[in-house]
Amino acid sequence: MTILATYKHTFRLLISPEKEWISILDHVNIKSSKLLFILIIPLALIMSACNFLGFVIFEKDSTDHIDMFLFSSITTFVLSIASIYISSIVVRPFAVLPTKKERFERAYILVAFSYTPGFIFNSIAFLFPIINYLTIFGLYSFYILYKGITPILNVPDRRRSGYFTFILIGLLSIYAVLGALFIGTANFLGF
Repeated sequence: MTILATYKHTFRLLISPEKEWISILDHVNIKSSKLLFILIIPLALIMSACNFLGFVIFEKDSTDHIDMFLFSSITTFVLSIASIYISSIVVRPFAVLPTKKERFERAYILVAFSYTPGFIFNSIAFLFPIINYLTIFGLYSFYILYKGITPILNVPDRRRSGYFTFILIGLLSIYAVLGALFIGTANFLGF
């Protein structure tokens, strides 16, 4: 899959997820490592840069807190990538596919593409802290994930809601642990 095709799929998912998941499934040559470098790392870098710039631009006496801004930006980048990988591990057992590798690849595709609205709206909210309520639109990621469970994980349609419930509980648990890790580390470092 080319870079252009990846981003076309990404933006089409925002408009018509159900139809686009089927189109993504037609590209059987999507590999998790390639998706990491083409989609996830650039979006995570943009979000981290927006995090740093938002602090520097809108914070009073920003020069006094550059180390905290750098910590927040770097941690945002690392935890974003880690959360996608860990989320894929959580989603993998729900895939109805023959091999473990194929289940992980499909789970990774599902999670990586689903994260896009979260990346976009968190980036905007980081860059312009005054409109940070826009992060609520990042919840659209869960809708995209819900629509992708059947085609990507090969789950029967009648079981999609139940699987989604368990996946959602797992993902929210991951986010809570990673958030606590971020807050704990920031407190430990004196931020």
